[in-house]
Amino acid sequence: MITIKKIYSFRVRIALVLILTLLFTTGVLHQLNQKAEKNIIQEVSQQQQDLAEAINIAQQSITSNQWLRDFLKDRRGQDLSEKHAHTKRILTVGSQDKVIDSSEETDIGKTFQQLGFGSIEQGNLVENIDKQSVDQIGFNQAQIFKFPVLTDTGTVYLVIVFSAESLTELLQMSSYYRLLVTSLVLIIAILISLILILEFTRPVDKLIEAAQKVAEGDFEVSLPIKRHDELGRLMAVFNLMVKGLRERRQLEEQLKCAEQSAVIGRLASGIAHEIKNPLNYMSLTIDYLRGKFTPTDEEAKEKFLDKMDGIKGEIKSLDKLVRNFLSFGRPLKLDFKPLSLRELIGNILNLTNEQAIQQCIEVTIDDQTQLPDIQADVEQIKSCLSNLIFNAQQAMLRGGKLKITFCNRDNGVEITIADTGVGIAPENLEKIFEPYFSTKEIGTGLGLALVKRIIEAHSGKIEVESALGVGTTFKVWFPKYIVSQQVIGVGEENVTSAFAT
Repeated sequence: MITIKKIYSFRVRIALVLILTLLFTTGVLHQLNQKAEKNIIQEVSQQQQDLAEAINIAQQSITSNQWLRDFLKDRRGQDLSEKHAHTKRILTVGSQDKVIDSSEETDIGKTFQQLGFGSIEQGNLVENIDKQSVDQIGFNQAQIFKFPVLTDTGTVYLVIVFSAESLTELLQMSSYYRLLVTSLVLIIAILISLILILEFTRPVDKLIEAAQKVAEGDFEVSLPIKRHDELGRLMAVFNLMVKGLRERRQLEEQLKCAEQSAVIGRLASGIAHEIKNPLNYMSLTIDYLRGKFTPTDEEAKEKFLDKMDGIKGEIKSLDKLVRNFLSFGRPLKLDFKPLSLRELIGNILNLTNEQAIQQCIEVTIDDQTQLPDIQADVEQIKSCLSNLIFNAQQAMLRGGKLKITFCNRDNGVEITIADTGVGIAPENLEKIFEPYFSTKEIGTGLGLALVKRIIEAHSGKIEVESALGVGTTFKVWFPKYIVSQQVIGVGEENVTSAFAT
């Protein structure tokens, strides 16, 4: 069975052109042959009639007392020199091949050979008559019919000179038409083939140009595919090849970034270990100084304690930074337990509520959607969601709205955290989850990287949408591991088995 793809094949189209050319040529030649055969039959029939009539005239004239030319005029009212007459001469040839009577008066008295017909003993076909004789008799090819007749004066010959030119011309014309039609059909077939070849090879230049760009390192090249033949499939394979090269280059870049991140991570972990001990010593020293040298004067005591608290706070910040470095550099150890996401986020909002009030942030949380418990590490998820909520509040220093909603989707739970803060620049959206990237002057760039790492460790996903001056929306999806009967959503059936997606 021939499919559409095969019909569009260049080879199939060329084969169809050749087949159609053969069929068309055969059909036209058949029609021409039929017409030529009909014309030849008509011509031969006409010649037979003319020959029979000429023989009848010759027989009647030999017994008549009139000259042959007068007999023709009186009895037949015609002249052999009429336009379409095949009979050119009717002759009576006597002894020594001399013409004693003829349908042409100028022939009488001449020998048969002088008329250009050769001797009377020669064959029936006379051709290649000399030019002088042609001018004299009016044709250059003839067929001679001789009939010996015994008379009182001896044997004479009745000779009928019959023209063979009309039949020859008819055959030549038929051959000419067949040759002409065959040539025209072949020319048309060649032109169609050339058009198909040009159409097939024209996109090769684009393919070569695209290959040169790929060789120069441009892997964003993509050829538009508007064909269904071999070249179209080649262009499709070329696009797939370029796509593979593009993905490979992206993978190499990601691998390079991962290697750089690993090197930096190992270096940071080493530095963090070296810093942690001095920080502990400094913290203990501050506690010692605070207990040993606290002034007795209330005003001085208050200032002294403020200074000590400030130093203690900075040491805690450095300690937190060190812990972040260490936690990012070591594998996560997750302790999975049943977790209610709504309850966890409620606890986080209780801790950040005072800051939200101070910044005039309106916080709303979805308390209508029914959610199942999930299996997760409570502390890790708490750290992850706390980071996202804290970042959202930091983006709204002049007030705004923080909205948290839930959704049961794809056999999991999706949490949406949307703020109306300053937003993230488009060029930074793809970088915010990279380690050590931060837009904050004092940021370490590990917060969102750790968030993504924790979520992916729970087989979850995180997406972000943002616009400058409008706000940012984070969508976090966790698969749900159901450990007890929970209503998944309105209209859904209860599920009792535990599963993961």
